[in-house]
Amino acid sequence: MTYLIEGNSYKPGIRMGSKWLVIILLSVVSRQSLFCSKKNTPFVPTDQLGIDNKWVYDTLKRYYYWADEITGKPDYTLPTDQFFRKLLSANDRFSWISDRSTVGPSKTTAGLFGFQYSLITHPFDAQQLVGVITLVVPDSYAGRQQLKRGMFFSKINDKTITPQNMQSLVTELQSNSSAVLRLAALNSDGTALIDSARVAFQSGYVDDKCVYATKLFEKQGLKTGYLAYFLCSESEDVLMLEAIQKLKNSNVTELILDLRYNPGGSVASSAKLAVTLVPSFNPDQVYVTFKGNRNGGTIKQSFRQTIAFSGSNSGKDMNELKSHNLGLQRVFILTSGATVSAAELLCNSLKPYLQVIRIGATTHGKDEASFLLEDTRNPRQVQWMMMPTIYKVFDANDRGGYSNGLQPDHVVNDFAQLPLSQDLGFPGDTSLDKALTLIYGSTQVGVTPLRQRTFQFSDIKSWYSSGAEVIPGVEMMRPR
Repeated sequence: MTYLIEGNSYKPGIRMGSKWLVIILLSVVSRQSLFCSKKNTPFVPTDQLGIDNKWVYDTLKRYYYWADEITGKPDYTLPTDQFFRKLLSANDRFSWISDRSTVGPSKTTAGLFGFQYSLITHPFDAQQLVGVITLVVPDSYAGRQQLKRGMFFSKINDKTITPQNMQSLVTELQSNSSAVLRLAALNSDGTALIDSARVAFQSGYVDDKCVYATKLFEKQGLKTGYLAYFLCSESEDVLMLEAIQKLKNSNVTELILDLRYNPGGSVASSAKLAVTLVPSFNPDQVYVTFKGNRNGGTIKQSFRQTIAFSGSNSGKDMNELKSHNLGLQRVFILTSGATVSAAELLCNSLKPYLQVIRIGATTHGKDEASFLLEDTRNPRQVQWMMMPTIYKVFDANDRGGYSNGLQPDHVVNDFAQLPLSQDLGFPGDTSLDKALTLIYGSTQVGVTPLRQRTFQFSDIKSWYSSGAEVIPGVEMMRPR
């Protein structure tokens, strides 16, 4: 049947003017075909930039958690790092790409110089900020420069720190191989912060460690262990398990687990620690739930399956690992804004199995898992590698959604009492004191510290914590 277009009506069965009708219809069809062809034609790279960007696009479409948000019309002419960033979701804070040389994720202050710090409100000048050293890696350059936890610094590279220039100074510390801090100290009556030495730092190899302190508290026969665990590191699983065994041999019935400066790392290492804490442990119980895009789906992973991914044989045997179990009914976990990633996952994944009491500040909010993606063809055609967000993580009961951080059960401001104690695990540390009070009713327990005089401050706000800087190159997990 032939249709003739006449005005706004279609009249079947009329052959008059069909020649023109056919021409018109062919014209319309041709234009539509041309339009569809341009729209749907897949991109075919003709140079190395195109090959690189096509690999990035295809890989993200397969693995990326927010793959459905990726544009269908990317600009393949952009430099690869810019191309990658253009494809990311507005909700993405952590994905990165590297060309293995000049382009990559930001370095961390701990990785460069061997210390973590926080920027807080200046106790005596609300228009300024002051730095507080929160952690020093032993045998690092910072450690050899006699930098100590609790020390203040008033300037970075000779610049006074303010809310306005804070981010640029943080970037300076992360981007350069050297830095200068102007140290400062409270005067004898705690009424002023006085500048002191100007200390220069050089970047170098930092051999970080996971266990910073193990302590035992005792009062009226009740024994409480304290473990400062500041990196989920497979290479140091043996040291973590040795620390747990020391506490087990001491017959502790309570545990204070300090994760305040733990930036995450291996999910498998966090699972090994969890096994030593969970009562009535069953290796086939679910430790973590991964939820990905339509390709990744939902994966519930048991303790056994999670630990099987570990590159360290220490703690891989379930019976051997179970022998370290402390038989706890509850655990007190100290947290801060520098509690990130796998450390947060540990906090969340323990809750289905024992009572978790969190003390301190809200955690960073990295409820995501990723693994390293690179071109596996032989020979490799693309040199770039990337670590995009691939999964959101939940506990055995599908509870998660903590992108804004895990809130503590008991809020404690560690900077309300300054200076911070130089040694971890001693009464006088505000978060630790809160845990001891909840356990014993007071902090008068069987550890007697010798420490400097401290002063109480109000309205001290933490503006930034370097412990929340993303660790580049940490492979969390490849679920299967």
